[in-house]
Amino acid sequence: MEETTTPQVSFVQHAVKWGAILGGVSIVLTIIAYAADYTILADWKFGIFVLVLLLGATIYAGINYRNETGGFISYGKAFQHGFVLLAVAGVISTAFMILLYTVIDTELPAKLTDVSIENTEKMMESFGVPEDQMDKAMEDAKARAEGQFSGIGAVKSYGYGLIFYAIVSLITSIFVKRNQPEEMM
Repeated sequence: MEETTTPQVSFVQHAVKWGAILGGVSIVLTIIAYAADYTILADWKFGIFVLVLLLGATIYAGINYRNETGGFISYGKAFQHGFVLLAVAGVISTAFMILLYTVIDTELPAKLTDVSIENTEKMMESFGVPEDQMDKAMEDAKARAEGQFSGIGAVKSYGYGLIFYAIVSLITSIFVKRNQPEEMM
C-alpha cells in the first residue's frame, strides 16, 4: 500500500504570495478610486470596504493554506500566517502610497487633507457639536490630517498598521484554525 503524504507548504512563502496579491489588489483599488474621484480615498466608507476586504482575504488565504497543509492549522500558526500576509500587503500598499503622494500627484496630500477636514466638520455638525468645541476639534483634526497624507505619514501609518494587522490576525485566526481531532494525534 502506498503511503500518501501532504506536501508541506511553507507558511511564509504562502503568506508572502497572498500578501503580494492583496497588496496588488490594494494598489488597483487605490488607482480606481483616485481616477474616479480622489475624495473617495478620504471617505470612511472606502475605509470600511478595505477593512472587509482585508478580513475576507486573510480568512480566505488562511483557509487555503490550511487546506494545502492537510486540513489542520493551530490558532498560533493561523495568526502568524495572517500577520505576515497583512504585513507584506501593507509594505506594498505603503510603497505605492508614497509613490502616489511624492511622485504621481504631489498636490494630492493637500487635497486629501482638505477633504478629510471637510468630512470631519460635516460629521461634527450632524452630531450637533457646539461651536466652541468644534473649533478646537477642527484644529486637532487639521493637525492630524496634515501629517497623514504624506510619504512620512504613510510610513508612520504602516507602523501603527502593524498593531492593526495583529488585531485583524487575532480575529481572522478564529475562523481559520482547525485543530486535529484527538484520535489523529
